[in-house]
Amino acid sequence: MSEPKTADNPEGRKWKWREGEYEVIRSSARSGPGCHDNCGVLLYVKDGKLEKIEGDPENPYNQGRLCPRCLAYKEMLYHPDRLLYPMKRAREDRGKDAFKRITWDEATEIILEEMGKVIDTYGAESIWVTQGTGRDINGYGPLMARYLGTPNYGTGFLSGIACYAPRRFSTALKSGGLFIADYSQYSPLRYDDPRWKAPEYILIWGNNPVVANSDGTLGHWVVESMKRGSKLITIDPKLTWLAGKSDVFLQLRPGTDTAIAMALCNHIIENNLQDQEFCDCWCYGYDEFAEHLKPYTPEWAAEICGVDADLIKEAAVKIGKAENCCLQWGVAMDHTSEGFVTGMAAYDLMALTGNFENPGGMVDAPFAFDVNVPWSGGDDWELCTADLPNQDKKICGEWPANKAMQAISPDDLLVAMETGEPYPIKAMWMMQNNALACMGAAPQRIIKALQENMDFNVVVDLFLTPTALACADVLLPAATFAERMGIYGHQPYLLGSINQAIEPLGEVKPDQVIMYEIGKKFGRGEGMEQWQTEEEFYDFCLRKSGFTYKTLQERSWAFPEFEYEKHKKGLLRPDGQPGFNTSTGRYNFYSREMVYFGFPPFPTYEEPPESPVSAPELAEKYPLVLTTGARHWGFFHSEHRQSPSMRRLHPDPTVLIHPNTAAKYGIENGDWVKIENQFGECKQKAELSVRLREDTVAADHAWWFPERDPGDGTLFGVMESNINKLIPMRPGKSGLGASYKSQLCAISKIEE
Repeated sequence: MSEPKTADNPEGRKWKWREGEYEVIRSSARSGPGCHDNCGVLLYVKDGKLEKIEGDPENPYNQGRLCPRCLAYKEMLYHPDRLLYPMKRAREDRGKDAFKRITWDEATEIILEEMGKVIDTYGAESIWVTQGTGRDINGYGPLMARYLGTPNYGTGFLSGIACYAPRRFSTALKSGGLFIADYSQYSPLRYDDPRWKAPEYILIWGNNPVVANSDGTLGHWVVESMKRGSKLITIDPKLTWLAGKSDVFLQLRPGTDTAIAMALCNHIIENNLQDQEFCDCWCYGYDEFAEHLKPYTPEWAAEICGVDADLIKEAAVKIGKAENCCLQWGVAMDHTSEGFVTGMAAYDLMALTGNFENPGGMVDAPFAFDVNVPWSGGDDWELCTADLPNQDKKICGEWPANKAMQAISPDDLLVAMETGEPYPIKAMWMMQNNALACMGAAPQRIIKALQENMDFNVVVDLFLTPTALACADVLLPAATFAERMGIYGHQPYLLGSINQAIEPLGEVKPDQVIMYEIGKKFGRGEGMEQWQTEEEFYDFCLRKSGFTYKTLQERSWAFPEFEYEKHKKGLLRPDGQPGFNTSTGRYNFYSREMVYFGFPPFPTYEEPPESPVSAPELAEKYPLVLTTGARHWGFFHSEHRQSPSMRRLHPDPTVLIHPNTAAKYGIENGDWVKIENQFGECKQKAELSVRLREDTVAADHAWWFPERDPGDGTLFGVMESNINKLIPMRPGKSGLGASYKSQLCAISKIEE
């Protein structure tokens, strides 16, 4: 197979070279410890040791920029607490620092024996294979599930799969795919590509991209667009840096986003600012949609959301009159019980104004060169995702969206761990997943189920985390990105190679190698025994692309050719016809699939289950709205608490409180505060700021204290400041989305 046609010219590009006493290896940080991105890095090695790391100025993705976490990578790589060898522990010692070093062969034998017992006793479906967020583990995790013979694979203990899945699935019903904001990231020329136009307005919704850098978007792309004329409209309960730079800032009550979206659409139609040609030619159900929206005025939304109606109108007019506009959305949409609907409503706003497939609008996000593994695994990696065994036994619950997606329900899987219904879950294979500290709602339930109800638990990670300390029977050490090879690619932008720069420390191994070396011994997965080396494995992953690992490595990265207005050219549909890849062939204002699921065909607003409006009696006891999950510069969720420099940036768990609210409860800046509601309580340090709404508090998530003695019985203090103790394990009506950002709470000063 010949190499495919690309948009970039690799002539003169090298993947390694000498600079004085250093060997320089060009690579990508698309691996733990890491985040959602593919930032190009230059790794400087001397005498076999990594001496420094810099951003790669030639890589079009990040253009030499790196966040603090990458710059502090050496602190994690060479940390004295780094896991370097396989470990085992007796089941009765779960929660205790009683691990003993073993060999990989011993670890493999234990896993084969104990997983075999579970399979023989309960069936292979009783194993749950889980992973953490982001990174390139996403696409490969199903491989382990296939080896073990279980259909139950997915992100672990994240209620409602409330991270990107609600938006990705619900908006696919609308548009037939994933469309994302266009910051010229598709072009190796970046901002100099003559086809690209900077968005006139960027609608930043529940996202702080300059800090979060989430979902394959770097915050500096927004800033570079601003330098080229882009203006901002921000919707957020918190005044972020970008909100402060915005033409309009809608500081809404958490959980009311759908109302804002509907009101924006209403005002655009009422003032005839919609792109009527796009609506007539490319959309289904516009007239019914316009009729549906008539009651949902800016005044209606203003009362619900706690914002000024005139500001909603101003934002609607600016969006409607803009030459082009894009949506920069965040996980806040998913972190509400009806987050499944919020993404649809925000997409409708983009379709209403014709901002699909236009420069600086929302553009389709297929996989680069048909290689989907680094991003999500996709549906056509036939040895993994598409044909997981025992599909009829997968625990999706009765949730319509989960059943339609054939996606697990973490909420129902936890119930199965606790009750044995619909059948027992008796073993866990957990990869880079510190659920107790990070994603797991109701960690009180999770820790009990992991410690008391599981016959066997395997944890793969870089460090001994609270989750590993709580439950691991076998603990396996994973490699970081400088210690391994791989491939990277996130959505459609580019495809590239991860290049090993140093020998792995101790006996660590890449996640993928751990999976296929141990997994193939279970005797399942015909054809998967072929992988004897990492290069063979990645050659298989690249088999449809026209590249091999070596040819990709030689050029470092490759950009596929990119076109705008694909809906007009038949490039979005498999039949080659113009339109969108939906059941109607158009963008669906009216969703027939939603009717099939038993839901209204258009977005409708519902209050969060616990809010001052839906639960006024509860609000008397817990009068403040609690939002959680915002990222900080130095951390990626529960990672980097061990890094001295990152910890200096943010040493303690903090809860953001408006000064007027703090004064009401006798709280001063720096006081330790108890945060509580009907589900649980925790403590965090008060940080007073006028940037937050007075009726809202914003609490840190994912806190633990790795500096503590693992033998003190507190699991690194994971339950002390754990805001998820106040969050129920409960999805929205569709099965997707959960109330991580819209609970009620009370605060009080903790007296010394």
